[in-house]
Amino acid sequence: MTALLREGLRELGLDESRVETLERFAALLLKKNEVMNLTAITEPDQVADLHFLDSAALLTLGEDLRGKRLIDVGTGAGFPGLPLRILEPSLQLTLLDSLGKRVNWLASVCNTLGLEGVECLHARAEEQAL
Repeated sequence: MTALLREGLRELGLDESRVETLERFAALLLKKNEVMNLTAITEPDQVADLHFLDSAALLTLGEDLRGKRLIDVGTGAGFPGLPLRILEPSLQLTLLDSLGKRVNWLASVCNTLGLEGVECLHARAEEQAL
């Protein structure tokens, strides 16, 4: 997984220094996925490619997210929000999901990974918009 992430981030022109944090997130995701349905993707290399690198690619689309606020509505297992926040530490992130136990797990992940500036919010999008 390490080599795939490093190569993919390099190809995207992104900083490779956060690979260890992405790998720690992957380990937490795959462990929790054994008891809670978070993702159908269960192979580490596929998590790297289809979750992390696909999310990371959003950082290359021209919008500079440094210091911006972003809300990931219906975040599920934290995609694309958490990989974006891991790769861009100045991003202020809100993870919004309607399932409380998923939101609680995401808050635990953020705490474990030492991610500040992330709010995990349990609400339905249509209710939160009011």
